[in-house]
Amino acid sequence: MSPGGTLPFGIRTERLVLDQPLPGDVDDIARYCVDPLFEEYLSIPWPYRREHAVGFVAEFVPKGWLRGEEWTWAIRESAGGPLLGVIGVRMPSGMVGFWLGAPHRGRGILPEALSAVIDEVFARTDLERMRWECVVGNAPSMRVAAKAGFRYTGEQDGMIRARDGAVTRAWTAELLRGADRTEQPGWPSAE
Repeated sequence: MSPGGTLPFGIRTERLVLDQPLPGDVDDIARYCVDPLFEEYLSIPWPYRREHAVGFVAEFVPKGWLRGEEWTWAIRESAGGPLLGVIGVRMPSGMVGFWLGAPHRGRGILPEALSAVIDEVFARTDLERMRWECVVGNAPSMRVAAKAGFRYTGEQDGMIRARDGAVTRAWTAELLRGADRTEQPGWPSAE
């Protein structure tokens, strides 16, 4: 099965519901995305404003699904509950990306959500590998990828450009279909 245009689908885990970002999530997205860590490590618009969140929910997410270019989910603790963060995967590269609002960090939410997304991508597509990268120094993102079983592949020029279009130095990793999903050795020091 190929990624192609796909109707949005939800995912449930033991503690989480991954579903579509909704207009009611705009204020939470706008509030979370002004985090100074987002300015440093993400390629989202900066300064981030409410209209960016509106465009993300109304345009970016639905078009990504329709075109089969990006599958994006809101992360929640219950159906209809408040948005905790966002996770997505770019097609056909299999590149994952995620963020969590500051009040929700440190509870194992992102590794659980990422593992569920990996399961669905491998079940619903013919992708043989998923990819992850972050700007060098983004230790929290690195820890999430490591916990989900990604294998560190080195520091190199990133595939994801900075918001100004510049090439970034990135830590990179991959997860092959059928690979051992336990934490792999070889990651950079997180200090």
